[in-house]
Amino acid sequence: MKSEKQNSSLANELQFELKYCERCGGLWLRPAGGAHIYCVACGRAMAELPSSSTERARARMSQGPRWAAEDGDLEEYDSDEGIDLGAAGGLA
Repeated sequence: MKSEKQNSSLANELQFELKYCERCGGLWLRPAGGAHIYCVACGRAMAELPSSSTERARARMSQGPRWAAEDGDLEEYDSDEGIDLGAAGGLA
């Protein structure tokens, strides 16, 4: 059984964990269970940046012109009609 003095000294101990900075990759110690993800230097640098927008922008892909079947070069493939595309020796 531990004495009362030993129990109180264990309760007063600080615990740290090794953490890497998510900006520069440097290693540093933070209090166990802490929420900081940047080292002190990077935390200061990140604090100076403007805050991000709270409004979410929808990502959209630009759409080019729509192609109709008559716009393609399908006439080139007429000469390939006699070729067996499923013949042995091709890529699987």
